[in-house]
Amino acid sequence: MHQVVLAHRQWFLETVGELMAEIAESDSEAAAQHLVMLRDGAMAAGCLFDPDTISETFLRGVNGMVERHGARSSQPAA
Repeated sequence: MHQVVLAHRQWFLETVGELMAEIAESDSEAAAQHLVMLRDGAMAAGCLFDPDTISETFLRGVNGMVERHGARSSQPAA
């Protein structure tokens, strides 16, 4: 079962990385890793606390990350 979970997590990481690269190529891998880490935490917290609160918090975090990552594409290269 552990290998199945790891394979799914790797697929999710690659998928999020591809989507982040469509927004902005720079740092897309780091942004994807950060988002997957947020998801991992949300999944664990959802089992321990109010799932509605965790969901709202997770969505705010994802929206903030996507906005921040997207802002990178509009900034001139240093």
